[in-house]
Amino acid sequence: MNVKQVSNFEPNKDDIYHLTSYTWIVRDFQDIYCHMDKSQFILSERFYSPSTPERQEKRDDNIWRFLFVPRGKSEISKEHISLYLFPLKNDYEEQNGICYRQAIYQIEMFVNNDKRTSLIDPKDKIYNHIAKLNNKYNRCGEYDFCELKNIFPNDDDKTEKTDLIFKIQFYYDKKYTIDLFPSNEIEDSSKDCTISFENYFNDENFSDVTFKFNCGSEIKASRIVLAMKSSYFKALFNGNWKESKSSVILIKDVKFECFKRMIYFLYSGKLDKNLCFEELKDLFIEADIRGITELRKAVSMSIVKYIDENYWDEILLMGWQMKSEEMKKAGLKYFSEHWMEIKNSEKMNHIIINSNFDWLEELYKAKLFGVGK
Repeated sequence: MNVKQVSNFEPNKDDIYHLTSYTWIVRDFQDIYCHMDKSQFILSERFYSPSTPERQEKRDDNIWRFLFVPRGKSEISKEHISLYLFPLKNDYEEQNGICYRQAIYQIEMFVNNDKRTSLIDPKDKIYNHIAKLNNKYNRCGEYDFCELKNIFPNDDDKTEKTDLIFKIQFYYDKKYTIDLFPSNEIEDSSKDCTISFENYFNDENFSDVTFKFNCGSEIKASRIVLAMKSSYFKALFNGNWKESKSSVILIKDVKFECFKRMIYFLYSGKLDKNLCFEELKDLFIEADIRGITELRKAVSMSIVKYIDENYWDEILLMGWQMKSEEMKKAGLKYFSEHWMEIKNSEKMNHIIINSNFDWLEELYKAKLFGVGK
């Protein structure tokens, strides 16, 4: 779901600094594996990495959590574990309206059981990632981080006590570290969204970057156009590190058609017609991750047209979770007007289980007083 920038560069010892490390132990993984379903996840406790050396006196430590999916997050990755680094805003970022953070890091994974303690599938990767802060859907990492057969080579191993150990190393590099933009610059960049470049979409003659996908498809684009329309791409291309200058960027965890629709919107200001609910949902998440406010608004207006007995609960939860007034209002309105049909349904139970106190209070008010236009 994100532009994944993974480097295998050899750091120059004069430029790179090791900032800190953190170790997380997932105990009794054999029990977790047996009792957790696909897509269920575990969060580590919070841990911290220092800010860049030049600004460390002015900034708080960066806050992170590991997000671990024992059985993978999708059908594609069901024979893998998924592991992500999840960013949380610190006080400095909150007070200064900073919405993005760069992370340069490396992760090692160990398996510990009665037979061995060993490094599993050693990855010589250093991740270089720009994360949107406090966003449910943006996380750095891999959906296919490690195959389960590397943890449990034999079926009998699944009953033996097994602990997983994840060790992360954070780095700072003079050449590959960039400054990201506070909220006022993000708002300013959105003003250019009214300019149309539709005639130049995917035109090789006016492109200087190619996005490539595992399926073999690719999209050609202009750095200037993308940076004008999106603060995310502005941050991505505004660095001195290798990926920012690369003519080819590999996209993982994003469907080709979804990414293409997003780039097309940045060029044209137009949203494809007749998209199904799942396509719109994926596109909304991508727009939210990359701070493309106009696309986020356009997609939310299309999503609410799907409000019915099949999707009302998903739309309402998305409205709450992703702070979309359009979707929240549509979901509450459907809830209010169809209370008798849905009050004992599985979807109603799903809403109650996944709601916090404030959301439940909104449900109660909607039931009593309805939802205005």
